[in-house]
Formats: sequence, C-alpha cells, structure tokens
Amino acid sequence: MINMMRMKHILRNAILLALGTALTLSCTKAVEEGANVAIKRQFDAWRAIYYPNAVEKDGIYIIEDKAGNGPAWRDDLSVTMLQYTMRNLNGTVQYNSDKEWAKQLGTYDDTYYYGPQFTLTGEQISYAGLDAILDGMREGGVRTAIVPSWLMTYDRYDTLDEYLKHETNTSATIYTIALLGQTASLKEYEYTQMLDYCSRTLGVTDTLSTAAVFFKSFTEFSEEPKEMPSDTILYINYTGRRIYDNQVFDTTIADTAKFYGIYDPTRSYAPVSVTMAEKASDVKMGSSTLVSGFGYGLKNMHADESAAFVFGYDLGYGSSGGTDKNMVPPYAALRFDVELVPNQ
Repeated sequence: MINMMRMKHILRNAILLALGTALTLSCTKAVEEGANVAIKRQFDAWRAIYYPNAVEKDGIYIIEDKAGNGPAWRDDLSVTMLQYTMRNLNGTVQYNSDKEWAKQLGTYDDTYYYGPQFTLTGEQISYAGLDAILDGMREGGVRTAIVPSWLMTYDRYDTLDEYLKHETNTSATIYTIALLGQTASLKEYEYTQMLDYCSRTLGVTDTLSTAAVFFKSFTEFSEEPKEMPSDTILYINYTGRRIYDNQVFDTTIADTAKFYGIYDPTRSYAPVSVTMAEKASDVKMGSSTLVSGFGYGLKNMHADESAAFVFGYDLGYGSSGGTDKNMVPPYAALRFDVELVPNQ
C-alpha cells in the first residue's frame, strides 16, 4: 500500500512537471503540427487531479458558478463591466481587481481602484476563452473557470482541432469573473456617469463648447477676468482624483496627499509651472505635455482663478490608463481641482 501511494505521488508530480514544461515551451517556441494535442493530454491529466468535477462548456471548464438575476450577457454589446481575478495553474494570482480578494490575499490598498473594469469583447479584441466564460452569465453572477492555453487567443475557430493547431503565447489561466453590466458605447456610458457626478458635486450640467469637459469656476471676479495668451507661464497647485470613488491619485499639496494616503516623503510638494499653448494638447507642465482634458481646463481659466474640471478617458489616459494602473485604470474619468498661484 505504501509503495502504491508513493507511486501515485510520483506520477502526480511527474504530470505537473510535464504540464508546466509543456505550457512554458508552448509560449516560447514555435509549435509543430499537433503539439497542442500533447499539451491538451497533459492539461486533462492535471485537471483530473485538481478539478475532476469541473464542467466543460465551449472548451472551458467551469469550477464554480453563481447565477445572477440581471440581464443576460450579449455578444453584440461591445463593452462589458467586470471585476475579475486571474490565477495561473499553480494558484498564483496574476491580476486582481476585486476588493474582497485583495483583502484575503493581504494586498488590499485603500488608495487602489477596485471599481468596474471596462473590457472590450469580441473577435480580435478579447480572448476566445473570456467570451466563453461570459456566454450564459447574467448581470450579478460570478463564475470561476479554467481557460486552456489554446483558448487564450484573440482568433476564433469553428472546432477544437483548429484551436489546437495554432500556437498561443499565453498560458492556461483560472478566471473568477463577476459580471457587473454591459453597454454598447463606453463614451455614452461614461458621459452619463460624469454628468451625474458633476450635477451632484459641482452643480454643473454642461460641458465646454470646445470639448467634452465639465468646468466649474470657484472664483468670483469683480471685473472682467484676464485672459492668458499662449506661451504664458503659470504656477498651479492641483489635485487629481477618480470620479468613481473620489480617491485622489496625484496632488501638489502635501496635506492633501497625507489625508488621502498617497504621501511620498521623497517628493517635493509645491506649485508646478505650466506653459500655455494655442492647442490644448500642446499645454505643458514643465517639459511634459499634459493630457488634453487638463489642457482644455487650463485654457478656460483666467488669472487668479481656481476651478475644477472633469473629463473622460478619451481626453485623459485612454484605454491604457496611467503609469500606475492601480491608481489610474484604463478608461478612467477624472477630476482635477486647480488653483493658479503667484509666480514662485
């Protein structure tokens, strides 16, 4: 009996080692005809050990499935709002946007963004395996599923054999996905969110005539305010925040940074110089060009004014997000509070 148990342990470790080697090789060198068939056999052996009760659906393997009671996911709506966690087959978390998961993992940071992740879906846009997970889900539902490496592709094929013939450069992944909603137009959805936010917090319901930027001045002028021509050098204090949760992600004011938990003792907190330009996209902070939304806001300010402006991802950090995506995620709508201060 001891020998049989030992043999079973050795066999299991051998399967896992072979699977890991095969998956690694599949991501780093050209695959010959039929090579993914061998990878599939090893994957099936691994799954039989760890997830024998997983339910196969469209090539993925569902581990857990909590049904939602909202609208069903539709493949003709281009934008899906999700919260999700990605793990490799060893269980190591590769990406997580879920607050409760982060708390369990000990990685939670109250300055990070844990709101909806906007994901574009469809052929050449999202993985075939991701669409397979979402198919059949309803809003409010949560599904955990294994996506084999051959379904981690942007291409679509009619049969399993076709998927097995094509190499992918991404390994098999375990997803836990919460479906939060869908929209046909991300810009329209985000505009609605910004309009609601600006109406509630700033009392503003109109955008600038030159751009889709909501602008609110906090300064009352006793006489006609002074315009600021191009090449004017200004000094400003600013605070940038996400409108989804009102969390500040950047500021020139030390006390604000401390209050919102982003203070960096190695940074100098002081007003920064801005050079105006004819075009909003050419306005610079120091030597760096600003995002267009910030530029449009500054170009509508006057000397000695303080104001707030809100703009969407298309005038901000786009589909990529900021340098630190935990702070400024892809497709983020942002608010900046700006005060013009005397020359330093």
